[in-house]
Amino acid sequence: MRVAHLIVTYTNPAQTERMIRQMQDPDFDFYIHVDAKLPISEHEYLAKIPNVYLIKNRIKVQWAAFSTMQAVFNASQEILDSARTYDFICLMSGQDYPIKSTEQMKCFFNERKGKLLMKYRAFEGEWEEGMERVNKIFLTNYAFKGQYLLEKALNWLFPNRKLPEGMKFYGSSMFWALSPDAIEYVLNTVNRDARMKRFFYFTWASDEFLFQTVLLNSHFADQVVNENCHYYKHPPKTPSPKTFTNDDFDDIMASDRMYARKFDMLKSPELLDRIDALLQNS
Repeated sequence: MRVAHLIVTYTNPAQTERMIRQMQDPDFDFYIHVDAKLPISEHEYLAKIPNVYLIKNRIKVQWAAFSTMQAVFNASQEILDSARTYDFICLMSGQDYPIKSTEQMKCFFNERKGKLLMKYRAFEGEWEEGMERVNKIFLTNYAFKGQYLLEKALNWLFPNRKLPEGMKFYGSSMFWALSPDAIEYVLNTVNRDARMKRFFYFTWASDEFLFQTVLLNSHFADQVVNENCHYYKHPPKTPSPKTFTNDDFDDIMASDRMYARKFDMLKSPELLDRIDALLQNS
């Protein structure tokens, strides 16, 4: 069971290192995309760790913009081009941390071999507010004076965008564990198709629905399982999951997921210490 962990990060390299060392196993590789707004020099030492690779084609990532997807696309392409064979490619962030042993992780993936793991809800009937993300024009990829005024004017002139014919939309968490074949299909459908790429480029937070939508509208749909590998707490009416503190330890370790997010090693170092100690004694 070979797994490539694709880590998209803009945070503390020491925390990324700690996560990787806790997960080291001959069957696990790690590919790190460092946000191009940061100097790569701070993360270069990570490539000295066995089975760790730095993504070369880096992107400046903006929150809720298509740039997040472009970073994932670029990194995924480098993984596919590596000619290494994987059963899963698992998307992670630099603020994740393992909450199960590597043996438990391998059992988890073995039990789901041939499946595609990603959380989803249908926009229609389940996540109605999600339709606004695709019906309206969003300029989140840009930063200029008058940007939001222009966005408002465009949506007044063009109240509803033309959606790809026959496409139903699904979304939830951006994190998934997919087969290389499924990822290759998404790259062909969006990243290598200028028209489809342009459609998603002007949506809002496409990282939370692009992969789900493309794969659930494809021949891969019957392989999709509505779960991912992550445990997180999402307070109501907030755009981001909670950053865990020591008070969350029992809830985290009671989860049946493989990883949790999100953590801040500088603010709650004792929490990671407790997780490490429990895993080492399990």
